[in-house]
Amino acid sequence: MRRIFALLGLLLAPLAFLAVTLAPRTAHAKAGASIGEALRLEVPGSPDAFYYKPRAKGPKPILMYLHGRGGNPAEDCRKWAKVGSQFGWVVCPAGPGDNGTGGRTWSDAGAAQKVIDGTVQALREKYKGRVQRRGNVLIGFSEGAFVAMQIGLKDQTTWTKWLILGASEQYWGTDVTDALDSEKRKVRRVYLLTGENDGVAQNTVKVGDTLKKNKVPVKVRLVPGMGHEVPGDRMVSTYRRPLAWLVAAR
Repeated sequence: MRRIFALLGLLLAPLAFLAVTLAPRTAHAKAGASIGEALRLEVPGSPDAFYYKPRAKGPKPILMYLHGRGGNPAEDCRKWAKVGSQFGWVVCPAGPGDNGTGGRTWSDAGAAQKVIDGTVQALREKYKGRVQRRGNVLIGFSEGAFVAMQIGLKDQTTWTKWLILGASEQYWGTDVTDALDSEKRKVRRVYLLTGENDGVAQNTVKVGDTLKKNKVPVKVRLVPGMGHEVPGDRMVSTYRRPLAWLVAAR
């Protein structure tokens, strides 16, 4: 009987090894999905921002997410950290306005610029050289896209890469030809991502056409079957490649 069990053990051992080796990677991803609560950053003269540290050591870029109207920066940051912290600092400032139910709003690009600049300064004062000054990624969704497109255009030194979610030509607020002139511009790459069923989908295509006309490296993606927002369980699969493409730019 012992010989039979021993023989069975020898036969089953390779199968057990294959089962572990070939196990879906998604299982590991789910196990590591718990990232804890966002850290809080005091920003003088503005509401507190929220952030997550990069997973790797050394100087890393900022991936700054600008929420939509009525957004919750802390909750949004937790979602973005699952996909963004592998690339750098995931930072989520809060718009200066309160919509009355605890959600934040940006109101205008001028006020947003003060919050964003103050957030970058506060993060650098806290972590010094671990935070890159330049070559950072600006991410804007909905109302956040409205201010991100204007701030990114104005401060291309800090924000050389943009991920705009729900872009519209109307958000520029000005003629962009001079700012995107090949001799002046510092923006390196732009990724435009909008749900196919979003009302601004065709406006996103027009933004892409404008960028292509000015020879700015850009990718435009209209996600089939998606509306205004990306479901939480699709964050990693939707945004990993766009962020990797943006961060890779020099």
